[in-house]
Amino acid sequence: MAPITKKVQQMKEDGIPKVHKVSAQLELCCGYGLCNQACPEIYKLNPDGTVYLETDTVPDDLLAAAIEGASCCPAQVLTVEVM
Repeated sequence: MAPITKKVQQMKEDGIPKVHKVSAQLELCCGYGLCNQACPEIYKLNPDGTVYLETDTVPDDLLAAAIEGASCCPAQVLTVEVM
């Protein structure tokens, strides 16, 4: 097994915190603001009600809220994933 592959496998097994990223297809946002209600620390709203991201990195303490915000988006333009 290659050293890098082994290290990645160990990181997953050893419980080392993972980095979660949020991404958005901003041009498809309908402006409902449900994401902001679920996680205002990550999902910010422009004056017209459309979303912008305060950051693309999700801290562990906000992960559940960020996932909830993404999942309640009617347009399904938000994604939270492990990097």
